[in-house]
Amino acid sequence: MKNGDDLRILSFDQLPDWDGFVESHIKGTIFHTCAMIRTMESAKGHSPFAHAAVDENNAICAMLVAVKVSTLGRWADRIAARSILYAEPIFLESRQGREGVAQLLRHHDNYMRRRTLFAEVRPFFAAPVSENALLNQGYELLGYYNYELNLQRDEQQLFIGLDPKCRNNVRSTKRRGLIVREVEPFKELNRFYAIVSESYAGSKVPLADRSLFESAFREMPQNICRVFFAEYEGEVAAVACFLAFKNRVVYWYAGAKRIPGISAMSMILWEAITKYSVEGYQSFDFAGAGWEGEEYGPGKFKAKFGGVLTNFGRYRKVYSPWKLRCASSAYKIMRGWISPSVQSR
Repeated sequence: MKNGDDLRILSFDQLPDWDGFVESHIKGTIFHTCAMIRTMESAKGHSPFAHAAVDENNAICAMLVAVKVSTLGRWADRIAARSILYAEPIFLESRQGREGVAQLLRHHDNYMRRRTLFAEVRPFFAAPVSENALLNQGYELLGYYNYELNLQRDEQQLFIGLDPKCRNNVRSTKRRGLIVREVEPFKELNRFYAIVSESYAGSKVPLADRSLFESAFREMPQNICRVFFAEYEGEVAAVACFLAFKNRVVYWYAGAKRIPGISAMSMILWEAITKYSVEGYQSFDFAGAGWEGEEYGPGKFKAKFGGVLTNFGRYRKVYSPWKLRCASSAYKIMRGWISPSVQSR
C-alpha cells in the first residue's frame, strides 16, 4: 500500500529487518517482535495486524502492532471484538517517522472500525502531549496505573524495598518449605494452564485460550519466555510466566491456589525479581495496576514489591459508542459464563 510523502505500508512478513528495527529502537518491546506476532497468529481468538511505514529504500520509519481479540468467537466480533496494541507504535524522530506513524494509525483505524468495537493502546512509556501521534489521531488518554521496579540493586536492597508484610510473607513461606523452580514451559503447559485457569475462574475474568500459551512456548526462546512454579508439599501452588526482552522483564500471566499461611505468588515474584536482577536486567514491569480512581486488588498486591507507581495511561478510540455500551452491559451479565470453567478441564 502506497501513501504520500513517498512512504509505503508493508506487513511484517515483507520486511526482513523488522526485528532489527525493534531491537535498535529505544521503545521496542517484546510485543513488537516477529515472535510475538507469530504467537498471536496461532492463538485462537487473536488476529495480529502488524505493519510498518517504509521509505523509498524499504527502510522502516514507523511500526505498529495490534491484535484483534475476540473473546466470544467470530460470531460475536461486531459486538465484542477489540483491537489491542500491547505496546505503543514506534517510529523514528523525524518528519518521515511522524508521518509514517500517522499513516499507520489511519490505516489501522480504517481496518478495525468495521471489525471491532474499539482500539486500546497500552503504552510502556510516557509520551509528551505535544506531537503525541495517538492524541493527534483522535485517541483519548485515560488514566491507568502500573508499577515498575528498578532491578539494578543488590538482593538486600531489593528485599528492604518490599512492603513489611510482604517481607514477612516471603520469610514465613520459605520457612514452611515452599520452593520455587524454573520449568521448561512447553513440557509444563498443561499444569501451567490449569492453575492459571483456576485463578481466572475464581476471579470471573476471561482468560486467553490455551493455544496462546502453546504458541508462545513454541515460538519464543526459553530465555525470553520463562515459567516459574511454586511447589508446596509436592503440589503446584502457583505459576507465573515472564517475558524478558532487552533490559525489561514483563510479568505476563500468573495464577495461584489459595493455601492458608502460604504466599506462593509473593515467593514466585521475589525469586523472579532476584534472579532477573542478578542476570543484569534493569526494569521489572508489573503489567498493570488498575484504572485511575478504581479499586483493583491485583494492583494493591503489586504495590507491595517496592516498584514506582506510574500513570502512562491507556489510549482508546471507540468506533461504535452504542455498541460498546451494549457490550459492556452484556459483559457484566456474562462475565461468569465466559471466564474459565474449572469443572470443564
